[in-house]
Amino acid sequence: MAEKQKVLICGDVEGHFKFLFNKVETINKKNGPFDFLLCVGNFFGEDNVELEPFKSGMKTISIPTYIIGPNRAADVKYYPDLNGCEICQNLTYLGRRGLYNASSGLKIAYLSGIEETSSEMRDYSFNAKDVTDVRNTCLKGQPSFRGVDILLTSPWPEGITNLDPKKPDFNYKGSKFISWLATHIKPRYHLSALENIHYDRPPYRNQSATEDNMEIATRFMALATVGNPQKRKWLYALNLTPVDRSRLSDLIVKTTDETASPYPKSTLNPDPLGLKMEVQNTQFFYDMDSQDGKRKQNNTDRANKRAKFEFDQAKCWFCLSSPEVSKHLVISVGNEIYLALAKGGVVDDHFLILPVTHHQSLSILPESVAHEMKLYKEAVGKYYEKTDRVPVFFERNFKSSHCQLQAIPIHKNQAPALKETFQEIAECNNFSLTEIPRNSQLHQIAQPGMLYFYVELPDGEKMYYRIKKDFPLQFGREVLVSDRILDMNDRADWRECQLDKVEETELAMKVRKAFQPFDVDV
Repeated sequence: MAEKQKVLICGDVEGHFKFLFNKVETINKKNGPFDFLLCVGNFFGEDNVELEPFKSGMKTISIPTYIIGPNRAADVKYYPDLNGCEICQNLTYLGRRGLYNASSGLKIAYLSGIEETSSEMRDYSFNAKDVTDVRNTCLKGQPSFRGVDILLTSPWPEGITNLDPKKPDFNYKGSKFISWLATHIKPRYHLSALENIHYDRPPYRNQSATEDNMEIATRFMALATVGNPQKRKWLYALNLTPVDRSRLSDLIVKTTDETASPYPKSTLNPDPLGLKMEVQNTQFFYDMDSQDGKRKQNNTDRANKRAKFEFDQAKCWFCLSSPEVSKHLVISVGNEIYLALAKGGVVDDHFLILPVTHHQSLSILPESVAHEMKLYKEAVGKYYEKTDRVPVFFERNFKSSHCQLQAIPIHKNQAPALKETFQEIAECNNFSLTEIPRNSQLHQIAQPGMLYFYVELPDGEKMYYRIKKDFPLQFGREVLVSDRILDMNDRADWRECQLDKVEETELAMKVRKAFQPFDVDV
């Protein structure tokens, strides 16, 4: 289980830097160490002279502090670069909008400014495109998106007090675009300011586009102004495990005071402007730099056609053209497919068979790519055969951004126990594998967008499981390393089996040479 992160969040600072940082330093010494201080609302005020000692280095800020951008014209001049910059040591402006991924795995989404109601954008405002970009950034590469840990917006979301049993009567200026954004990225904590009000709303259960999905809950909190004379709460502490490193059962647990979502069903619309576009499945990828908004389409076209989002292959770990790919592990390259060693492999020649360009899963490969995939599977089988081993192929189309067919060899005498072992370990994880008829193919069973686990046994039998909510990520490995098969239980998690790059390079050279006589001729 990942380590919990300790985070402080404060409301409008309004130039009271000395008071804020002294208070934070005291709290950090007494109850810390804290990993971050996050500030929402108006950070700068009419008089910002108290920041000068921190800028000059005469004073220091005790913990890394992140702020979001200006909410009024008078404050724009205090931000050297509106796209994000360091203001002084341990004080960073995150930028107009985006997703900050901390090294711990904590996901912090943020949106600077106030909602723009006119057609002309200002340096301290956001519009529908901005919230769409944040949504796309959060969902990109997340086939089973759970949500983000924290959402920072200075304005409140419109309608947030709806369904609160206490029926608060606040006079606040809410943003419909922020309500839409919160609905789509499902923050565990949503923090706002600007109203000099402390409001701790009961947690609400996020909406789902499909009825059978159980979404996580969100807790919204508004914080008052730092050092306000009414002594309203302006500082809040969080202690949480990152969402992607938490058990799903922990994330969806219900509380006695939770409510339904305060936002209308219309916020599930994929377009914040309310155009009747088709709901996007999170199996598709979103590009934060997409130019779709600039295309000249009329409302009718946009209503009847699925929005086209381009995937940036340069940022995919497995697209061969990407600078992120581990090219030193590549064994063979064809026209459509390439073969590579798996990082932290179960055995030295644990292979990945992957499309050269971006394809999400085995079930939706174009015919030419699927044909070359078959040739590589046959080549891998012949390579293993020389040492009396047979391949087990499996794919997990869940929390993976690029089609990866894994090939792990076992001794041919162990093959008869495979089917029963897969079924038994699946039952231990509370699911059942379904056999695919001999005359059927995966693409006939798994429709586009479906999440699944798929395994192909050495005798040609195929089984799959349709993933609905959660799935043990190391399931395929766990079966093969079990006592009945390879008896290598200490190699169930790839992270425990990693080599350094020098060792990986040497191993790849050795396997590349051994595989050469079996290489695919395309």
